[in-house]
Amino acid sequence: MQEVFYEESVSVHNEKPVRFRYKLFTVFGVIFFLSAALALILLWGLMLTPVEEGAEIDLKSILLNMVPYLVMFVLMLAGGIFLFVKRHSFYVSYDYTFVSGELRISKVLHGRKRKLLYRISDEKYVKIGRVGSESYKKLKSSPDIKEDILTPNEEAAEDKEFYYIQATTSVGKKLLILECRQELLANILHYTRRNLLESEFNRK
Repeated sequence: MQEVFYEESVSVHNEKPVRFRYKLFTVFGVIFFLSAALALILLWGLMLTPVEEGAEIDLKSILLNMVPYLVMFVLMLAGGIFLFVKRHSFYVSYDYTFVSGELRISKVLHGRKRKLLYRISDEKYVKIGRVGSESYKKLKSSPDIKEDILTPNEEAAEDKEFYYIQATTSVGKKLLILECRQELLANILHYTRRNLLESEFNRK
């Protein structure tokens, strides 16, 4: 059979709230890092506090005084790292790549980090249809099928729609929600040579 390659990407349509959350997490991340640095300075200052000659050193008291600054340093450092890493998750996009029968779905964070989520081969497709159809509603309510939304948007772009692909994956039965053009579905159907469409697909 002839080799087939088709690829689509879907990113955030409305970037304004995304940019706001990104800046917010960045600002708070900087504040957390500065707080961690302050705690470290105070901790270092406490360690270097001079002791009067001949005075008895109370090691237990010194350690107890250091604990609050040490805890503050650890918490602020961990919080800053979390916020700086998490801020990239707001700029999320997905790549759908169809290569000769296999659909590969990847998640991309801020255009930097790519993670392959699914590889759906020919025999793993079960059904394809539109989100919101009766077939979709029945599948979504099934307790043994887990839905995975693979788009960052609540509304589809003008030239795209929300479709579902019911598939058997390495982590169980899945209802994969894609925001794509019909060309992607057409390539899957053409290559698999199977009738995977829901019965009401063409009634729209």
